[in-house]
Amino acid sequence: LYFAEVVDRGSFSAAARSLYVSQSALSQSVAGLEAELGTALIRRSKNGVRLTYFGHRVYEEAKDLVGAFQNFETSLRSLLSERSALSGRVSIQCTPGGEDYLSETVVPELSAAYPGVELFITPSPDMRLGFDSFIRSVCTLGMGACLRDAWDAVQAKAAAAGLDCEFFGSETPQVLLSTRNPLAGEPALDRNQMGRLKLVCYSSNPQPRYLFLFQGTAIRAPNKESVVRLVAGSEYAGVFTPSSIRRELSEFRGKVRLLPIGFPDDSVQPVVHYLIHAPDVALSRTELCTLELLRRYPYTES
Repeated sequence: LYFAEVVDRGSFSAAARSLYVSQSALSQSVAGLEAELGTALIRRSKNGVRLTYFGHRVYEEAKDLVGAFQNFETSLRSLLSERSALSGRVSIQCTPGGEDYLSETVVPELSAAYPGVELFITPSPDMRLGFDSFIRSVCTLGMGACLRDAWDAVQAKAAAAGLDCEFFGSETPQVLLSTRNPLAGEPALDRNQMGRLKLVCYSSNPQPRYLFLFQGTAIRAPNKESVVRLVAGSEYAGVFTPSSIRRELSEFRGKVRLLPIGFPDDSVQPVVHYLIHAPDVALSRTELCTLELLRRYPYTES
């Protein structure tokens, strides 16, 4: 770019003024190019600059590169202008645990990348079981979850409804204990240790499929906050995926701990998280940009 500007302007001084650099810096840049190529490109004279044979050859190549760079610069400015102008409200329906996950990971990044875009989050318990509530809602994007053995059925149902369904990560449920529980210091829980624990849950399922792993009958709490609070001050245990109680783990830091289940059991299956939405061609530019940002932050094992 510097070399071509010197040729176009006819002198180093005129090119330096055009590029807003010092003449010495410009001279050093051209000298560096000549040293790299091992040949002189420009001869200085009282009438300006004169190209050598190889200088002519390099200049012909440089002209095309400069033109391409200028076109790129123009396109880049246009894209940045388009980004600044992006605005609107994007609605997303998600699992209750997904609300905290989005608020902590995606919302700050979305605000920084697209200040004019507002993400409106609607948590729905139904999104833990399927996406019927998403189909009935006005939301354009959804984040659902299902057990591993239901993943194929979820994908088939989405395809039948004309929706795109994307894998968004998976997590294995873990056992939540009070840090005062003697088992809280274990790296993982074996089957015998699990059998010594009493379960508290808020699932709508009257008989959680993993209940038999625990001692006795489960007691109920109205919501996950109540479960975590009860676990923190008692001998009871809960079962959660790590992302579903991110906020509660922060609030009860030092009082509760999640422990892996240290033995294979199909009753405690990994949870598959997925994104569901209309085909990309049916989404607005704002929705597409939001979806692309969402894809950067999949659920991962914690």
